[in-house]
Amino acid sequence: MPPRDLQHKEDIDAAQDATVKLAQALVRVPSVTPIDAKDYPAAQKSLDVAAAAGLKAGATATRQAFEGDHPKWDYKVENLVLEWSFGKPDKHICYIGHLDVVPPGDDAKWSDDPYGGRIEDGYLHGRGVTDMKGSVAAFISAIGEKLDELKASGNIKVTMILTTDEEWAAVNGTEKVLKWMKDKGEEPDAFIVGEPSSQDTLGSHIKIGRRGSLVGTFNVKGVQGHAAYQELFENPNRALSLAIAILNSKAWNDGNANFPDTNFEAVALKSGDFNASAIIPGEAQALWNIRFTPSQTPESLETWINDALANPPDWAKQHPDAALLKDVTVKANKDTASAPYYSAPGMLADSAKAAIKSTLGTDAKLDGSGGTTDGRFAAKLFPGAEIIELGLPERGGIPCGHKAQDYLSKGGMHQVDERASLDDLINLRKIFEETVSNYDRNKKPKAGPVAGPGRPPALG
Repeated sequence: MPPRDLQHKEDIDAAQDATVKLAQALVRVPSVTPIDAKDYPAAQKSLDVAAAAGLKAGATATRQAFEGDHPKWDYKVENLVLEWSFGKPDKHICYIGHLDVVPPGDDAKWSDDPYGGRIEDGYLHGRGVTDMKGSVAAFISAIGEKLDELKASGNIKVTMILTTDEEWAAVNGTEKVLKWMKDKGEEPDAFIVGEPSSQDTLGSHIKIGRRGSLVGTFNVKGVQGHAAYQELFENPNRALSLAIAILNSKAWNDGNANFPDTNFEAVALKSGDFNASAIIPGEAQALWNIRFTPSQTPESLETWINDALANPPDWAKQHPDAALLKDVTVKANKDTASAPYYSAPGMLADSAKAAIKSTLGTDAKLDGSGGTTDGRFAAKLFPGAEIIELGLPERGGIPCGHKAQDYLSKGGMHQVDERASLDDLINLRKIFEETVSNYDRNKKPKAGPVAGPGRPPALG
């Protein structure tokens, strides 16, 4: 039998190897959000890989498929629920994650196969490793590592929700699963959303909320004509550019220590033909996006846009194109808007901060910056639960403090050559281990058991 210190090293190496191998296996599945039915089998396969790992780590597994409920984004989605129950559970923590990924774009711009799962220079490469297959692998292996300890002394239920519908409409994913849980009487005390939560360095930030997102369009009808003959055209670009300038001039001041201010951004413009320089187009369009704090709502933002164009600021009233603002048609897609949320930090945030301090020796900051996540559904359906978001660095991580030459231009979430530091994968697993242990040890239990009726059947 090997010496105790050597055996300990072998155990650590085995855990690290399991974490990286699971992340690699997940990355190798091209699980683009199944908007197109042809992508549904790959989405299912990604859940197969996660389910097998969860079963090996002592979980029970339930599959949930949903479709419909939206006039446009009604595609079928499969979801996975993994559950661990230890002792007489008097507290319940739930991890929320997704295994769908955005498309890689032009494969030729990647250094290798986007789904190859190549390991090189201290990184695991591949689409979705940062957002967020690496985090999923870290959490499953974390519970597997803590299995014996939790069986011996734990009184906690751990649930893991994995969807394949987060990167697009999110109609038939996490929200539907959470409603199913609620209908069964499940009431988690706390949620960990495994999304990327820091920029450069693992554990520098823990999210305790996110801004909302409202997307919409401006459409302007004009009259096509020859650019040299002003009497023959009405240029829709003039009204459109002034409208965007007016909305960009708004100085929002609704943020706080945790949330950046609301901001309006023109995302895409569509007008004219670069191969026909003498033709004024007959129509112009803009796609816009507003990221907003809990101080705003989709309805208040739509009202603001319409009021700003109907009653522009004084400088815009003096603009020669001011009269053309009436030609701008505004559409705000309120039905697909993402709501903002804020979760007051409590025992879960304290447990995660202590885990980061123990693992990395650093102090995490709490904030609410970044994009929308499925945390908004937990906030809506379980308003009394604490929510944090904790995952890998958005930009791919910095092994040994050394930034690659292509840092910021490649390697981050949704970027070409997406990657995650192997060190960060291992340390995130350790942070998850300690977070769950800390929470189990220190969270005051509810009055009664948290497990709801009708425990779902196990798979496998």
